[in-house]
Amino acid sequence: MEHEMAVKARTGIFLGVAGLTVAAIAATVVVNVVQNSSGDEDVVTWWVPDWDYQTAVDLVAEFERQHPDISVELVQTTGDTVANRTSVALDSGNVPDVITESIARVRGYADKGQLADLSGLFGEDIPADDFAPGLVDSLTIDGATYAMPYRWATNALIYNPELFEAAGIEEPPATWDEFVEDARALTSGDAVGTAWPVQGDPSDLTLRFLEFAVSGGATINGDGIPELTEESSRAAVEMIGGAIAEGWASPSSFELDNTGIRELFLQGRVAMYPGGVFDVDEAQAQGAPVATAPLPGPEGPGTGLGVGWAYVVPEASSHQDDAAELVRFLARPESMAELTLTFPARTSASEDARFQTPERVAYAGQLAEHSVPAPNDPRWTASIQPVHDQIQEVALGRETPAEAAANIQRIVDQAFAE
Repeated sequence: MEHEMAVKARTGIFLGVAGLTVAAIAATVVVNVVQNSSGDEDVVTWWVPDWDYQTAVDLVAEFERQHPDISVELVQTTGDTVANRTSVALDSGNVPDVITESIARVRGYADKGQLADLSGLFGEDIPADDFAPGLVDSLTIDGATYAMPYRWATNALIYNPELFEAAGIEEPPATWDEFVEDARALTSGDAVGTAWPVQGDPSDLTLRFLEFAVSGGATINGDGIPELTEESSRAAVEMIGGAIAEGWASPSSFELDNTGIRELFLQGRVAMYPGGVFDVDEAQAQGAPVATAPLPGPEGPGTGLGVGWAYVVPEASSHQDDAAELVRFLARPESMAELTLTFPARTSASEDARFQTPERVAYAGQLAEHSVPAPNDPRWTASIQPVHDQIQEVALGRETPAEAAANIQRIVDQAFAE
């Protein structure tokens, strides 16, 4: 989901140099926003992704007007290079002053002592309780908060109201039982009730697995570690793998990634699925029938897994105070509302009108009331592929949900025992 929801990378900027490593490092555009040659000014370098770049130029111009003694250089990165470039920079100590980075990678950098503590930024102007539930805590280790989240997203239920009407279904499902019942009723002719992204990035499927598991009783603790139970995993695997095996989720799921599911939805061949707000935007752009609702859970609203982006300040930065001032400015609700393509991390920023359209209200409510941060412990990341494979075994009919759940429990227990 993160690739769909929080990262919709645009065309990269590459210089004519040979080799993938060199190309990744060269995929940079450096712009001094204000043409100011004063030698005694502090210059803060901010690595900003290409999808935020144009808005960042305007925000930095405003920041520099308010802070005439600080200049900002923008270094444009791309979605497919930022992880490698950030890791190389932090490992070498040759760092910028502010980096826009995936929240999923923050804990790994913090564990190495590579990030500055930003706890001092939180307080009356930036209250921690104005952020999505658990978000600031997920970035806090031993009392130090190592990132300022600004962009946050999760899944909601996307559905085709015309297919629902044709099947005699008046409202979207609010519980798992209703989801299963509706999906079976919607599976007719060329259309299926739902589909799952078995192909593509394995984290897309395991994120949906975790949403079901957490809705069913599993937890993700404050250290970003999923605490699964066999019962919650069994229920989650049954909703995904069992659905494919039974036929009310598309058999084509084995060949589908997130984009493929969206395309089938746009063609009227998938009636509903958990997906990100970018998919809704695309459906609206193409004039396809689309509506949204909260994710269904066992007895009511289900839990979505939040993913997103944040600002970090490297510990090796030589301009930490000025970098913190830039981050403080970018953490204003109005800055977040301008910069994010999904939803702002602060709930007060979500009051902006563009986040309150009929199609986005379900996402805003999901984030504010029924979401938790996705796990960000590197050991979970290492478990994603084998967990994905267990779900696939159930979909293929080679394991029962109970057998897969027991195997998943062993995989996760072993990963976190090391």
